[in-house]
Amino acid sequence: MTPGISISDAAVFCLAALGLALMPGPNVVFLVTTSLTRGPRNAWRSALGVETATLLFAAATAAGLGVVIATSAVLFQLLKWVGVGYLIWLGIRSLHLRPNAEEHSAPAQVSWRRAYARGFVLGAANPKVILFFLAFLPQFVNPALAAWPQLLVLGLMFTAIGLVCDLFYCLAAGGVSRLVGSRLSGHRALRRAPALAYFGLAAWAATAQQRPV
Repeated sequence: MTPGISISDAAVFCLAALGLALMPGPNVVFLVTTSLTRGPRNAWRSALGVETATLLFAAATAAGLGVVIATSAVLFQLLKWVGVGYLIWLGIRSLHLRPNAEEHSAPAQVSWRRAYARGFVLGAANPKVILFFLAFLPQFVNPALAAWPQLLVLGLMFTAIGLVCDLFYCLAAGGVSRLVGSRLSGHRALRRAPALAYFGLAAWAATAQQRPV
């Protein structure tokens, strides 16, 4: 089925990845609140950005760059604190955005590029993903064969499963928004939820620590 990976191992990996992807985290909170306040379309675009970053981390892990990032104090700290600072800036910026008069009648739409970029930043600003891949993916690698093709395929599978789960959350939140009505998108607390998601992910990323690889 995959290079060096049996069908049974691939099935176990998919089930494990599905369980992990469905667990609510900062990315899920951000996507759900985006879907509620700005509509599912914006959330889908951000989900694509999140999983693009995940795919890049998976490719870096397969190429051996994940080990370099995880073991280099300078690179690891640089990635971590640049990401944390940018997420805090996005959170502050979100708090200062004021709703316009049309927000109470329809979710505000943003451009494809901006929604995608926000999702990409959320995904790329967290070095814990590298540490996770280094700990999780090798468990399903056949040591008798080349590791990088197997790691790349596993990363692709994990990213695809993550994207499906992200879209599920976006659709579910969009359905709730339609059922409740337009008052939901204009709720002050909910409009601040994306900023809280940014701050939450910044705090989560700031706790990342290097581990022996």
